[in-house]
Amino acid sequence: MHNRFTLSLMKVICTLLILICSPSGNADAIKPSAAFQQLDGLIREPLLLPVTLDNGQPAVLDAFVTRPVSQTPLPVVLITNGTVGTTEFDRGEINPNRYASTAIAFARHGYAAVVVLREGYGESSGAAEYAGGSCEQPHHLIAGEKDKRDLLAALKAIRHQPWALNNKTLLVGMSAGGFAVLATDAANPPGVQAVINFDGGRGAIDGKSLCDKPELMQALALYGKTAQIPSLWLYAKNDKSFPPEISKEMFDAYRQQGNKAEYIAMPDYGQNGHTFMDTAPEDFWWGTVARFLEQQHLPFRETVALPEIHVTYPAALNAAGKQAFTEYVAAQRYEKAFATDQNGDWGSAFWARSSHEAAEIALHNCNKEQRPGAAKCTLYAAGNNIVTKAIP
Repeated sequence: MHNRFTLSLMKVICTLLILICSPSGNADAIKPSAAFQQLDGLIREPLLLPVTLDNGQPAVLDAFVTRPVSQTPLPVVLITNGTVGTTEFDRGEINPNRYASTAIAFARHGYAAVVVLREGYGESSGAAEYAGGSCEQPHHLIAGEKDKRDLLAALKAIRHQPWALNNKTLLVGMSAGGFAVLATDAANPPGVQAVINFDGGRGAIDGKSLCDKPELMQALALYGKTAQIPSLWLYAKNDKSFPPEISKEMFDAYRQQGNKAEYIAMPDYGQNGHTFMDTAPEDFWWGTVARFLEQQHLPFRETVALPEIHVTYPAALNAAGKQAFTEYVAAQRYEKAFATDQNGDWGSAFWARSSHEAAEIALHNCNKEQRPGAAKCTLYAAGNNIVTKAIP
């Protein structure tokens, strides 16, 4: 554990150093104090959670907290990740900021929102819950046990933070993370008052079948048998992993014992609503969630307003580029950046691990799309701010 913890800590330190001395592009236009993009009234900062699992093994969990500026402890929402089931993607592409928009939504309504990557994801230690499994033997029950172990350990570590209110906690997960919070819900952890499952499940193949469906239904029935914490299940009607007929069947398996669970079919979102939690605008889902939170006597009213954003378009952008920049400005998906050149070529980035990394990705994406002879792309915006003068 100590080696993994040291490695993760070194990466955080290196990120801060890179911000100070980066020579590439104009990513160094970002000030060192802006290592992590911020909204007025909120604090966003990385966490490394060294934990001891309930089997006695040590682990380190990759996390990020977004919380209101407050002098008193806050209710906690633990948000956990989904997966595509490949180690290469999870290690290389998933970081806690992928769920920044969800964290910002909860933080704006009074929560310390902690995104926690379970073992095997991002910079968390260990192997993911699907390691060693296959579609023929996906080990749903074993995966649920591992998920529960990680999240219970994370809860314990978070409650040592000075900003955490120990007796008012909410669990939230999407996709495989939705399955993870349901597995944890079955243990009825003290202080957890509600659970929200966004498009949760395991073993999706083609939207029509599931890997070892009997065991998946068995696992959900087992969780529902002991769970006493109220849960909300949200599934987009055009979810291509768990469409309505499958998600409703999973819910019915969980609900056999008559526990406090509610299923809501959300409207279609985009081409595939499976990831609406981390891609849809907050107003797509917050009203539904707020009604549930109010029923559970949990905070649901806005305490920190979203900023009014006034930025001008890069002058050379064509219609497609302007549409991309409009979507960029509207997205609360930090860390984000937008780059362009004098010919209107552009590139964007979302969900990077730091502001500097977002800038580098946006510059790379812009440069690779350039037409021959074009001048090098420069960074135009980072977060909600323009960092260079508009390109003539």
